[in-house]
Amino acid sequence: MMRTKRQILSVILAIALLALPSTVFAKELGLLTITGPGIKGEFSLNNPDQLMNAGFFDQTDMMSKAPENLGQGYNITAHLNLDGKMTPFITLVYYPTEKGQAGYVNYTGRLDGATLRTVNEWGRLSLSADNAFRVLMIANNITLQTAVITAPAAVAVAPQTQPEAQPASAPTAASIPIPYIVLALTATVLAALGTVLFVRRRAINQRSA
Repeated sequence: MMRTKRQILSVILAIALLALPSTVFAKELGLLTITGPGIKGEFSLNNPDQLMNAGFFDQTDMMSKAPENLGQGYNITAHLNLDGKMTPFITLVYYPTEKGQAGYVNYTGRLDGATLRTVNEWGRLSLSADNAFRVLMIANNITLQTAVITAPAAVAVAPQTQPEAQPASAPTAASIPIPYIVLALTATVLAALGTVLFVRRRAINQRSA
């Protein structure tokens, strides 16, 4: 009977916390568990003073669809201290962007009754909430890695140039077809024979005169 009353009280308290300001809600946070790039295993944060500055439960600008070009984020589960029992209340994935810019969050689960209900809600943190969480991680020796994937820079291609025109050169013997060479030699030989015959005939005529 006592256990049933505690469960009912936990559910009523969880519903009431949804309507409370984030500063009041943060007082009920008992534990944050975080996994992601740069974290070995699972990091647990249960320091009350640090949990008050977690920042994730400040106003978030909700989005209709997921952003593009996102890599690996940080899985975070927020636990409420309900009647001395740590109860998972919200699960989300945090995607840091460049320092000085607010990161994205994907809420993947919310407490519904006594169990987590699966959701898929996207939003962007306020810059103050993002900065608060970064400071919190630095205080615990965790350096957040940006989850935004940038496209590789295009490689410039030098324009192709036309080869320079080479000056025309006189034809060489190797470039002249063989039949033309044979004809030229034949003509030269015939001309030489004709000259010899002409000289010999002229000499004979002079002797007989």
